[in-house]
Amino acid sequence: MLAESYLRTRARIALYVTSAFLLLFMAVQNVRYGLYDLFYMSILLAPIMLIGAVYAWSRRSDLNAHRGHLCVLTFMLIVIVIQLGLGETAISHWLYGLGLFSFLLLPLKKAFVFNIATLVCSSLALSLNESFYITLRFATSYSLLVGLAGMYAYLYHHKSRFLVEVSIKDPTTGAYNLKHLDFTLKQEISRSETTAHPLSIIVLEIDFFDQQLEVHGPNFANELLAAFGQRLLQATRAGDSIYYAEKGRFYILLPVTPEEGLLVIAERLRRSVEEQTWPVVDKLSISIGCLTRSAGEVDDKLLLERTQTALKQAQKSGRNKVILSKK
Repeated sequence: MLAESYLRTRARIALYVTSAFLLLFMAVQNVRYGLYDLFYMSILLAPIMLIGAVYAWSRRSDLNAHRGHLCVLTFMLIVIVIQLGLGETAISHWLYGLGLFSFLLLPLKKAFVFNIATLVCSSLALSLNESFYITLRFATSYSLLVGLAGMYAYLYHHKSRFLVEVSIKDPTTGAYNLKHLDFTLKQEISRSETTAHPLSIIVLEIDFFDQQLEVHGPNFANELLAAFGQRLLQATRAGDSIYYAEKGRFYILLPVTPEEGLLVIAERLRRSVEEQTWPVVDKLSISIGCLTRSAGEVDDKLLLERTQTALKQAQKSGRNKVILSKK
């Protein structure tokens, strides 16, 4: 996640800065050839590109930050469409680059909407000063270019999402892995500290998992963990997230969940596992350690250690229990 944010930010900044230099170069060339309207256009848009680069850097840790990019693109579109309406039809070539920019700067759906708006507005403006044939030729070429770029962006988006899913999920249980737990827990702690909303954590472990693994073998473990992971996914709420560690141990993050709600959820999970029939072993039980974060607790490792200590207490006191860690 962090690597993706870093690479995407670098690409956006490089795109903005390169575009700014190209616009300045075009401004010089336009002066040489006496195209003063295009010169002023280039001088106007070059600083806008640099502002976009500053915005990309300032929001480098937020993958979903795109409002500033949309403002930059919209401003450029308005300026170009106005010039088209005034008869500067040569500037229509700038729209091809603008359409490609949108797929690098905006979410996929917003990029498609932006390009549809660009196509409609620019075609109408161009038709005021050019023939129907020239307008149709521009609209067709723009549609083909943007369509191909959009298809590539769509394929890349889905491939990237699949690779992210593979890298952060355990294939057997369907739960997230511990690497993603470290990343998400830090985010949730920061959000909880900022908003003052409670954050609760559950760690649970299948009782006597190692002994059952020795008796029934690894195939049993995979079958059981797959069924257990699906059961947890069904039993938790939409905003909760589940993580698999190893040897039958799972973590659950419960945002906006106070201590009272945490205990209700933990006990419900314990009873649900105890009452269900499972593959091979028929009956299972789990031990649970849990806590609700107090204000000022920002050390993620310390919070996990507290839940693990509560889990050990549940196991030592006879298993099949829920123990709440108190600060």
